[in-house]
Amino acid sequence: MTDTGNTFTMTKAEVRQLLDDAHNGGFAYPAINISNLDTAIAAMEGLEQANSAGFVQVSIGGAKQASPTGDPVEGSIIIGRMMRDLRKSHHVPIMLHTDHCHADYVDTWLKPLLVELKKLKDAGEEKIFDSFMFDGSHDEIHDNAATIRELLPMVEAVDGVLEVEAGGKWGGMEDGVADKAVYSTPEDVAVIQQVFKDLGLDEDDYLLAVAFGNAHGTAVIPDLKPELLSEIAEKTGVRNMYVFHGGSGSSDEDVRAAVKDGVVKMNVDTDTQYEFTNGIDAFFVAADGKQRSHRVGKKYFDPRKWNAAGRKAMTAKVAQVAELLGSAGHARKVTYRSVLEPVVAPAGE
Repeated sequence: MTDTGNTFTMTKAEVRQLLDDAHNGGFAYPAINISNLDTAIAAMEGLEQANSAGFVQVSIGGAKQASPTGDPVEGSIIIGRMMRDLRKSHHVPIMLHTDHCHADYVDTWLKPLLVELKKLKDAGEEKIFDSFMFDGSHDEIHDNAATIRELLPMVEAVDGVLEVEAGGKWGGMEDGVADKAVYSTPEDVAVIQQVFKDLGLDEDDYLLAVAFGNAHGTAVIPDLKPELLSEIAEKTGVRNMYVFHGGSGSSDEDVRAAVKDGVVKMNVDTDTQYEFTNGIDAFFVAADGKQRSHRVGKKYFDPRKWNAAGRKAMTAKVAQVAELLGSAGHARKVTYRSVLEPVVAPAGE
């Protein structure tokens, strides 16, 4: 989309429109995990350079690190406000997301966070997060559905979109939870579908992560079956609004096949973490290949110097991911404004 000069607020309707654009356009958005200011800048700059919309997201680990006390609710709000304000310096649509809340963390992170966000909304503060992820894949499918049923009204109350997982399990390690990969089934998806139908919501109101051989981290080699996505859609009638978790180690061919079969959002964390740190490593290598020491002087031990090197490397990786997913070049140019500010037409109009 190439509309220019639009004032833009990230409402639920805007998120749905962006997801619709990806679905109809046959591409997917990068969803980049961040943990601090430099990684947030890298994520957003990468999207801007690629002219791609996308998600910038924080996990419970990142939220805990952002809090002086290690409280993930406090940390989410601190880092969320930072991301919200930083987003306004960019001109592509950027969705702010909380990532991977396992069932064990619902009562200590996601629910209390949604309660606090509702209080902030009622007090007139500008919206922070646009979407939220609940990972019930380690629960029995009906327990997973029951938790989704509890969360949906809370997410609706803050004008958010909920991302859920429908059965199956991801291989590898995510936020301290390890497992072997188990494929999702059409029956799993049908159970989750019914929750949304019962609450009068349609398939555009949520994102669906299904396990099709995905693996978190780099310790497990994924065994992807992208065709499972189309099979599930055909058997359940669910619209292909899929999320691809655990993309590290996947071939470009498999990633493109998954997008073709309905993926509209792909989480990227391990690869961008690696690139950020790799950029810092490269900064400390001299032209002759010898390792530099921070003891050489301030130009090496100043964190601004090596953080900038990491940021540059991660920015390039984010842009590369957008190219792979096909979202590069598809963003409409937007100008963010606060939902609290009235839209005033220029004089004479």
